[in-house]
Amino acid sequence: MPWRMEEGVVTVATCGRSEESLAWIKEHFGPEAALALTSPLDIRRTVEREFGAQLEEESRLTLWRMSPETSARHTLFAWQRGMIFSALFLVGAAIFIAPEIALLSIVGACHAIFAATMLFKCAVYAIGTKAPATGHGWAQKLATLDEAELPVYTVLIPMYRETESLSGMLAAMAAMDYPASKLDIKLLLEEDDHQTFEAAKALRPRYQFEIIRVPPGIPRTKPRACNYALHFARGKYLTIFDADDRPERTQIKKAVYHFMHAPSDVVCLQARLAYYNAGDNLLTRFFALEYHALFSVVMRGLERIGIPLPLGGTSNHIFLAHIRELGQWDPYNVTEDADLGVRISARGYRTQMLDSYTMEEAPNQYGAWIRQRSRWIKGYMQTWLVHMRSPFALYRVIGGRAFWGFQFFVGLSSFSFLTAPVLWAVAMLWSAGLPPFSGVLLPVWLLWLTLLNLGLNLATHWYFAFYSVSRSYSVVPRMRPAAFLYPLYLLLHSVASYKALWQLVVKPHFWEKTTHGRAKTHILSPESENSH
Repeated sequence: MPWRMEEGVVTVATCGRSEESLAWIKEHFGPEAALALTSPLDIRRTVEREFGAQLEEESRLTLWRMSPETSARHTLFAWQRGMIFSALFLVGAAIFIAPEIALLSIVGACHAIFAATMLFKCAVYAIGTKAPATGHGWAQKLATLDEAELPVYTVLIPMYRETESLSGMLAAMAAMDYPASKLDIKLLLEEDDHQTFEAAKALRPRYQFEIIRVPPGIPRTKPRACNYALHFARGKYLTIFDADDRPERTQIKKAVYHFMHAPSDVVCLQARLAYYNAGDNLLTRFFALEYHALFSVVMRGLERIGIPLPLGGTSNHIFLAHIRELGQWDPYNVTEDADLGVRISARGYRTQMLDSYTMEEAPNQYGAWIRQRSRWIKGYMQTWLVHMRSPFALYRVIGGRAFWGFQFFVGLSSFSFLTAPVLWAVAMLWSAGLPPFSGVLLPVWLLWLTLLNLGLNLATHWYFAFYSVSRSYSVVPRMRPAAFLYPLYLLLHSVASYKALWQLVVKPHFWEKTTHGRAKTHILSPESENSH
């Protein structure tokens, strides 16, 4: 950075000398520029002191300024609000004028959407189970990498009140199979989180760790913190790990190898996610089964079909240049990962699955699970509303298959969770013979269709759950009973969906914090999946 000027000569503060840096300094400050050696920390602190407010503003508004139509800063544009209010008015008017026909049409439409969504999931799952085998030959592949030629890799670890998870995360990073001098690890701590800051200092992390204090700002979200840290990232590639993550030791090397051999349009990789505390209780067993189905099967199916991958919040790897080209993460979207996956596809790039895993901590309390899941579902709703502002443009850039996959996987999944309890209640009340479900208000064929949809839903999710048990987590006790009870887990999704819908209206950008450090059981890694 330019430090001072004396008699027309600029003195540039730098933390190292190289032919590349000297050439850059001469180009920008003249051939007579002088050098003053200092530390990277001094340079960063000076930049933050002089330009901190500007950097914080950019972390919030870069995407919105670059492409306001892809930002969730405003949940609904005026025309979107107008269409929603018009639709509600028309539905209300139809119910008032012809209540029986209107209700039959609404229920029939809900059934059609629900059935189509379930059939789509089944198709994607079937394709995912037939994905080519992975997990072979990595020792030989990684042995071909020249460690001296490995690029600098930036790792962002956003934390907020994470003292319980801090030591485990630092140990996991220290054990990473990657040259320490090539790791650029940023611990992102909110400026008012003094407890985690003091705990991090007490642990004395090694030199490749850098603590970045994120200045206060609204919204206070994980993507805003990551955007702020991007100003100081040095790597060619970048990944994010959460505080509770325990990534596979070779994950970063695998990502480098994959990028080196992937087509040029592949700019992002997503590792599999699993839970090390799956054995805590029934809730964590449900969560583990769901994540195995999603990251080991469904995401592979979406990748093979060519549907945009809704990224997980951690262990996604991307070129640093491309995340900047895309406008960074959206700080106003509470599932910035899923949104980024769609924006990657909309710019003509691709995401692929990485043959590696990261173990996480699943919430083992129902309140914590509801808070986390309602945030995720709210983010899916935000993502759908944002990218459907220009549906025809989206269709043109990503293609018909990807467009309809986006509708089913991101848009209609939330709708299904909202409508499912009503459909299930109708089926159960009618099957019990309770009035008025005796064929008076609803025709028998529609009630039978309700039961058929309920059966399809149960059978599909039982298949997902028992398939996951057979391929992973067999070391965890009582997983088969959890698979049998798995449909109960879907009821929790509906509860979380209604909370998400309410928050989308009253506080769309509110980030509900997930508490970590409460795991009771630990498994070191997911078992190898025979079919993958």
